[in-house]
Amino acid sequence: MTVFLGFISLFLIFSMFLVLVWIFLFSSRYTEIVEGYLDKSKFVVNNREAFSGLGLIGSAMRNGSIALMFLCPRVFERRGLIEKDELLNLPLDLKRKLIAPWIVGGVVFFAMLVIRIFFV
Repeated sequence: MTVFLGFISLFLIFSMFLVLVWIFLFSSRYTEIVEGYLDKSKFVVNNREAFSGLGLIGSAMRNGSIALMFLCPRVFERRGLIEKDELLNLPLDLKRKLIAPWIVGGVVFFAMLVIRIFFV
């Protein structure tokens, strides 16, 4: 059983590394394109000003905050950070490319957490 858990843990660690590479690659290539579609948003403009000087890490932070905006848009609408139909401007393929690595990373992290809590 411990050997099996070791292999699963190794697989999850490797998967998390691949997800981080995926997030950083997407951040470096597409964050500014996505921000171009959402240029009227106060949230995106403030994050661009705050994190633009941090390099790749800042780009990943901006990317993550935009992905969060797509995952729970009503919270951002209620607070007045985005307009009601502003998120519809982004093409569907960019939405999928934006959200997919963050969801996969969350699933892998949750799996790692479950193994840590229940099996170690």
